[in-house]
Amino acid sequence: MSHSILQLPSRLLRSLAARGAQATWSRFHTLTLAARQGTLTGEAWTNPVQRDFLIRTTWPVGAPRADTTYVFVFLGEFGYELFNWQGVVRKFASQLPTSSRIAIAGRRGLQPFYETAQEYVEISDFAPFRESVAAAYWAIPPDATSRDRSPKQLAFAENLRAELRDHLTPKLRGTHRAEFIFSTDLTAFPGCIFGADRRYYGRPEHPGKIYGAPGLAENNRYAKIEPDRSVRAEIERTLGFDLDRPYALVQTRRRAIGPQHGMIVEEEPVVRALAQHLPVIVLSFDTGRALDSASALGTETGAMIFPGRSFREQSCLIDHAARCVFITNGDLGSHTYLPPFLGRDVDIIASREIFQLPSAPIDFWNRNVFRFGGQMRAAPAEALFATDTSLSDGIAAMLGHNFHQPSHATTQS
Repeated sequence: MSHSILQLPSRLLRSLAARGAQATWSRFHTLTLAARQGTLTGEAWTNPVQRDFLIRTTWPVGAPRADTTYVFVFLGEFGYELFNWQGVVRKFASQLPTSSRIAIAGRRGLQPFYETAQEYVEISDFAPFRESVAAAYWAIPPDATSRDRSPKQLAFAENLRAELRDHLTPKLRGTHRAEFIFSTDLTAFPGCIFGADRRYYGRPEHPGKIYGAPGLAENNRYAKIEPDRSVRAEIERTLGFDLDRPYALVQTRRRAIGPQHGMIVEEEPVVRALAQHLPVIVLSFDTGRALDSASALGTETGAMIFPGRSFREQSCLIDHAARCVFITNGDLGSHTYLPPFLGRDVDIIASREIFQLPSAPIDFWNRNVFRFGGQMRAAPAEALFATDTSLSDGIAAMLGHNFHQPSHATTQS
């Protein structure tokens, strides 16, 4: 890392802490940077976790440099990338010197999230990345069942970063010096915090939380994502279906690892109930990465099945759908975040227990993130499956009669 590494003097911190001021996540961010820049006066923290974090941890802090290619590499779970990475890159771009540029190394087809980048290098097929397991901001070994700070996992992460640097460096265009920003490390620029510190993540007031954390919106610049309509003709040929016709888009989600909360929602009855009202397209999806969430459903439901390969096809189908009805089991899957990022509503069918989890702050995201048209709407499965008629009645009420009609319905790319 080529930033100068600044560490707060412990004497200053003890003096600040003794004065007894409190800080929220966003104030923690602001005050920390101010302290590092020598402009903080009369502020402190009484929280010992905050104090310990500040005293013992160094952050790379400084304004973006000229004549530099900043290479942003996100290695963790897709939801964390959506809520606290791609928006930070967009915000960071506004302070970039004109002689510098942004390159993104990421999953296949996510270019629409990084419109401020001059270069995008896909790493989905790079074996060391593909064989790693996403866990929050990190990548862990394929035989690990959870994230920890063991020497084995730390060494795995360091080796993966080194392999990616070697893989990406020859692919970068231009002659600028390259500076890599990995999600596995906490890196701070004025007004922007990338990633998280593995030693402290999860403790009170540590940056990086996406589930209702104060300051999340301030750390990001969210924007409505434009769908990729260039793949429409290919989708229509595969399905034998005109996307101008109203249809319900269904995507399911299960993951072999991670939380498994609440009742199991059987997807097939939901699809059959939807099909009583309009055609149904089920998007099957598999990232190819070890132990990622996957979407799959059999053909016996009578729905059209489209095998999505990337966000490109996914975004096009979301954009044209009359309704998006997504089903998730075990936890609130990141696929449910996508329609609102595209300005579309999504009805989410899941166990009521999932909607009550801290990891499902739908109201918070609707207020603070999804401000460009789309919203998340919870549909607890227990109510839909309560009686013999509640599913058909619930789906009918969910759909209503006014279907979304794409404004570009007469055009094909």
